[in-house]
Amino acid sequence: MKLLPNYGRLALLVVWSYCVAVATPMAYGQDTRYVSDRVLVPVRSGAGSDFRIVDSGLPSGTALMVFGESEDGKWAEIETRAGTRGWMPSQFLQAEPPASLLMNELKLEVEQLRSERDRVVSQLNQRSSAADEADDTILTLRSELEATTNELTEVKRVSAAALDLDALNQQLVAEVESERSDADLLRLENVRLRERIANNQILDGALAVLLGVILAVVTPRLWPSKKRQDGWS
Repeated sequence: MKLLPNYGRLALLVVWSYCVAVATPMAYGQDTRYVSDRVLVPVRSGAGSDFRIVDSGLPSGTALMVFGESEDGKWAEIETRAGTRGWMPSQFLQAEPPASLLMNELKLEVEQLRSERDRVVSQLNQRSSAADEADDTILTLRSELEATTNELTEVKRVSAAALDLDALNQQLVAEVESERSDADLLRLENVRLRERIANNQILDGALAVLLGVILAVVTPRLWPSKKRQDGWS
């Protein structure tokens, strides 16, 4: 047994087109019409149009299980998935799915492809936005890095200047201490010198007094005094 579709869209279109072309007078051909692909094929109890109808009609695209064919090959014994079993003309059966089913499958596939495309486009847009944000973040980080580098350079410069200033300060402190020591020594020497001068002045005064005394004592002896002549002499 093999599973086959009920009948083909193309075969139905050909049959119904022929019927419509034969049955429709030329007077009624003023407007354009189309043959419907919605055709119902009856299922009979035997291999012939005289047998009883067990199903009023199967729609196009119905999948059937085929068990065999009549001797002339015009009828096929089939069974539907619902369990209805009978005979129908073999001309309405084909091995491939009808065009309507293929079209529906294609439409479904197209819709799926469109959905997938929309999803991919959405992801691409999101990734593009994320990439733009990443670029902005990179630019911001670069700016911050440059600013930090400049600050670090300034800190190094200030630190170097501070170190130089500290060294200079220490040098100045040492020089001030040295000058202070020298000033203390000079102050001490000045005090000593003043004391020495004061002592010398005292000594000079004492010597002057002593010299005056000596002169007062010695001088009269160096020049003897004349005796006062008496008027009576």
